Amino acid sequence: MPRPQEFKKFIKRRPPWFWWMLAQLLAGAFAVASWSFCLFLFSVPERPWNYETLRKLGRIDPVRSYDPIEAPEGNSSDPQVALSRFYSLSGAQLSAHNLRFKRNYITNFTKPEVVHYVEGTYRLTGVRALTDEDFFQPGLACRLEAIVRADELAEPSPYPVILELLLPLDSPPAESMFPIGHLLTLKYLEHRALILHAYRTGTEKEPELCLTVIPLAFQNFLDLEGNALPLVPPDPLRVSAEFPVLTEHRPR
Repeated sequence: MPRPQEFKKFIKRRPPWFWWMLAQLLAGAFAVASWSFCLFLFSVPERPWNYETLRKLGRIDPVRSYDPIEAPEGNSSDPQVALSRFYSLSGAQLSAHNLRFKRNYITNFTKPEVVHYVEGTYRLTGVRALTDEDFFQPGLACRLEAIVRADELAEPSPYPVILELLLPLDSPPAESMFPIGHLLTLKYLEHRALILHAYRTGTEKEPELCLTVIPLAFQNFLDLEGNALPLVPPDPLRVSAEFPVLTEHRPR
């Protein structure tokens, strides 16, 4: 190691421009590091640490609800189209779609990518209250199975598309708002049921698709008496929550 006297001589031998140049290099390195950090923080807000940091700094707004006509434009699929569209994607493509779905929602569609809604008729087969382990709470996770007609004369029959409809509520639900077996018809311009996550749950011979969806427009979600459900935009979100929400749809 250099002795103190030798170090002092080294400093004295350096001309002033040397220290000026060193200061500029250090300042430039700090600026690049700061820019890279901010770019990472804002470009992937769906990462749990990024989201929590942005939220604490007040740099990300709570999610909002929309008027059905003013909601972000996007594609809409009935059960048959959804199964064909998402089941044909590779695992990497499906993962990329899911990242964009989540990013769209938590950033209020500031830079919308792959906005996709569902429509069609579905039968309620199960309900559970959302907990602090889920994407948000309070609320309900409603499991619905698609019902389709093969043609105009055929009777409605089950179709291998499952919906996990997440309903954000203003208070913890005392009970389900709909009986098991209730038929719910979702329409693109009325309900704006946004896809948050898509997952293949079937096999190659028996394909099945699970879609986790959340409404962007609340006013047309009604109870059995025709009253609007007490839906509110969820805040905060737990972006680290696992999808699908219901454990029976997750990989084993």
